[in-house]
Amino acid sequence: MLRRTRLLPIFLSANLCPVLANWAVWSLPGLRSIYRRAASLRADIWLANDWDMLPIAARLAKEWGGKVVYDSHEFATRQQENSRRWRLFFRPMVRAAEKSFIGKAALVTAVSDGIAEELHALYGIDRPLVIRSMPHYREIPFRATGHTVRVLYHGAVGPTRKLEQIIDSVPLWQPQFTLTIRGPGDAGYLARLQSRIRALDLEDRIALASPVPMTALVEEASAFDVGLFVFGKESPQNEYVLPNKFFEYTMAGLALCVSDLPEMTRLMRQHDLGVLVDGFAPRVIAEAINSLTPHAIDCHKKNALAAARILNWDCESQKLMGACERVANHD
Repeated sequence: MLRRTRLLPIFLSANLCPVLANWAVWSLPGLRSIYRRAASLRADIWLANDWDMLPIAARLAKEWGGKVVYDSHEFATRQQENSRRWRLFFRPMVRAAEKSFIGKAALVTAVSDGIAEELHALYGIDRPLVIRSMPHYREIPFRATGHTVRVLYHGAVGPTRKLEQIIDSVPLWQPQFTLTIRGPGDAGYLARLQSRIRALDLEDRIALASPVPMTALVEEASAFDVGLFVFGKESPQNEYVLPNKFFEYTMAGLALCVSDLPEMTRLMRQHDLGVLVDGFAPRVIAEAINSLTPHAIDCHKKNALAAARILNWDCESQKLMGACERVANHD
């Protein structure tokens, strides 16, 4: 708490001007340590993994040579717009870091077409290369849907994931459907979810499961039938979301039930992976789940397993490696 109090004036100063904002970035925990460790190395490419690594990569390239590749992941300046604390303390640093250095990067990547377009428009840079976050390919056998249809949400367990609305929708689901929510979350929030489940008398239909290692996500998910992800579009960051779990569900051979958002919808229709949810009201979620018959689920499962042969990191990484090779070889 003392450390955070000491940093408060530094973070507040980031709102005043970009110079102060860039200075404030270096006060973030761990950044100077990462810089010192990286400075002992020499590289042709310094790959900045997210916005807070961008100033480090730019400084290393300036001091030791090499080129910067910026893997932006998300639309960083709009990432947590629902948090006033984030907008006040962190957004100015994000803006300053990206505005100062993104134009100097030899290559910029983003996780979806929509975010790539937003970055192109915001900073006037060449359109970023889209590199989607996918698991490595693995052979998952088809498993027919049984009498009980098991629905899975896996990922971060927090207030932005519409989990309360999902839980509230379960009483409207057909009786053959069950729900498992698996992932890391704050203990207090998890307790509130469990209380909500208990209050709705749904303990026999909804389970809160412990997280599993990332390397085991796909195999663990393959025991389920439907992968569920409901999200809002309160900002461009949310609207153009294309999360890891979309591809993990696909790799696991699940039918998908996800929000009708542009990036996911395009792939859902292209590969016929499942059903879309238009909104996140409990009634709407329930209608989407109940529309999935066992036969339809099995058809979507087979389509997912076929799509997984394309939608995997072994294929996607070739785009990144090829682009980095061109950067390294370009004078």
